Amino acid sequence: MKTLRPSIFQFLGTNTNGDAGPYTFYTSHRKRLVVFLKTWPKDPATYHQKLNRDKWRHAALRWRCLTPATRHNWTRLATRANLTISGYNLYLHYMTGKGTETVRTCERLTGIAVLEDTGPPIPYLKR
Repeated sequence: MKTLRPSIFQFLGTNTNGDAGPYTFYTSHRKRLVVFLKTWPKDPATYHQKLNRDKWRHAALRWRCLTPATRHNWTRLATRANLTISGYNLYLHYMTGKGTETVRTCERLTGIAVLEDTGPPIPYLKR
């Protein structure tokens, strides 16, 4: 990894971030350009890694399929319950099978019902 001083492009208002050819660029917290070669995984993903990725992908897809009113209720629930996470993150916590009791408690404390419009969590294999 090599840290470069700010280039002329940064002074002109462009910010180099992302991948270009075999290199990855980003700006460090010290406002310096960092460049390194892209790395690729040596082994393919395992069955459990694929299953976990599919679980999160499916939960995000289900969030996008919710009506705007239901999504708004999830956001209101997280805000009114004074949680430090967003409604989307609370929804993902519920969908991945960990937060049913948390959401029920938040519903009871705030009076906002979200589970009746949402459906059951994703039934994936547990390790």
